[in-house]
Amino acid sequence: MKILHIVPALEAGGVETGTIDLAVSLKKLGEEVIVISNGGRLVKSLEDNGILHIKLPVHSKSPVGLLLIPKVASIIKSHDIDIVHASSRVPAWVGFLACKLTKTPFVTSCHGYYSRHFFSGIMARGKLVMVISKSIGERMKEAFGVPDEKIRLVYRGLDIAKYPYEPDKYNKEKKSFKIINLGRLTPIKGQHEFISAMRHVADRIKNVEAWIVGNVDPGKEEYLKELKSLTGKLKLTEHVKFLGLRSDTRDLLKKADLLVLSTTMPEGFGRALIEAGSTGTAVCASDIGGIPEIVENGTSGLLFPVKNIFNMANTIVRMLGDRALSKKCATTLRKKVEQNFTLEKMTRSTLAVYREAINKA
Repeated sequence: MKILHIVPALEAGGVETGTIDLAVSLKKLGEEVIVISNGGRLVKSLEDNGILHIKLPVHSKSPVGLLLIPKVASIIKSHDIDIVHASSRVPAWVGFLACKLTKTPFVTSCHGYYSRHFFSGIMARGKLVMVISKSIGERMKEAFGVPDEKIRLVYRGLDIAKYPYEPDKYNKEKKSFKIINLGRLTPIKGQHEFISAMRHVADRIKNVEAWIVGNVDPGKEEYLKELKSLTGKLKLTEHVKFLGLRSDTRDLLKKADLLVLSTTMPEGFGRALIEAGSTGTAVCASDIGGIPEIVENGTSGLLFPVKNIFNMANTIVRMLGDRALSKKCATTLRKKVEQNFTLEKMTRSTLAVYREAINKA
């Protein structure tokens, strides 16, 4: 099968990393994959695995982007593409219209809670619509009227061999703790609330350090300044460290005692949770969106109400202070990752959707 993936860019982020993982995994199964994007630092991962990347500005929301439709249609024809897979709205428009010209099956992957808008409606236009959680599936039905028979649940998956499990992590008591907050620096990821919660945590646990890991989008640097200002205002400079965009998040997760996902808006999934789960790191997270499909409160992690700073702080203190609870939750989450959230399972489920869409064409 010849598959074309079309995404905005390959710089950083869960969707981008998932695209790379899926493309490489599909190739290992003998499929031919081409990726179109505006490029980025992750392109090298494709090239290192012998996967063709074609750079086009499919990220641009300008109407000029529609001029790319004939170019993409030409790529589909010249490479004899069997199916086109879009994972974001702007490139989805280009891919969908190019597929109309070439009569090629088109599928989408929905990763977010898209607004009820004509522009977002393109994600409902796939012959089949893949959703990364049940929560996103309900959103696509509610907001865009996608019928049940078109929706296919394909949870995101992780190559757990790259995130080795450390079962003995919580066997010894500790007097100092490391917390990691992982995600793009944006208000919807809740770093502001997390820092505020850390003031209460640091008042109760003296030897605690929080790592905020992630990049800020170009033009949004003011948010990072606000976070650093808040950290100083709350006298947390010894407790909260900004590590920026890192390529060693796996090693940071292994060193951390706890991952905190403080998102303030519905998460479609939460890749960081399964990364932590694979390494055997305990998690605390906002009780919103697709997160409860990964983390069962009290069993595979602890959940707290969205934007509730005091509850978040209490949850963090509870997990850090109870090594037996941390071990139980980390062990359970690791088993859940092995059963439901592996790259192999995601790849085979995605392939099944491709075959079904092609057969329906």
